[in-house]
Amino acid sequence: MQNLLLDGATSNIGSIIMVGVLILLMVVYLVFGTINRNKNQEQDMKMLSDLKVGDKVVTNAGIYGEIVSQKETDMGKVVVLKTGCEDNDKKASFITLNASVILGKDTKKDLILDAEGNVIEPTEELKSEVMGSAVDEKDSEDDSAEESKEDKLNPLTARRRSKKNEEK
Repeated sequence: MQNLLLDGATSNIGSIIMVGVLILLMVVYLVFGTINRNKNQEQDMKMLSDLKVGDKVVTNAGIYGEIVSQKETDMGKVVVLKTGCEDNDKKASFITLNASVILGKDTKKDLILDAEGNVIEPTEELKSEVMGSAVDEKDSEDDSAEESKEDKLNPLTARRRSKKNEEK
């Protein structure tokens, strides 16, 4: 009889310890979650306050653009983004957005591929060579009709074509 009482008491103590551990884990999760959320909010507010005209940004919806103007309103900061073609204002579009929808500054870089299609790290010499050949290719009017869109997007292909044109 005494053995039965001890087994019941140990199972109660084990249950109480298990509930205590679960409550402790929930409290730790909430505390660290709140601290992390506050840290992220501070970073977002700093990024939004540092935005200036000319910055390239991306929105939460995935829209890439350049800030053309910004102003403070009673609803918060409002920015005008220029999207579309960077070279031609006639093909560009403008969107007015609340600055809170801006996810961050645009940090995308142009990719340079080797002959097998692997991404390589661009050096200054390679950048100038690729960009120079891309400009030369745009200037030349004897582009063949068989060039695909993928070839036009690959800078190495453009560089090979410009070398072939020079050989001719």
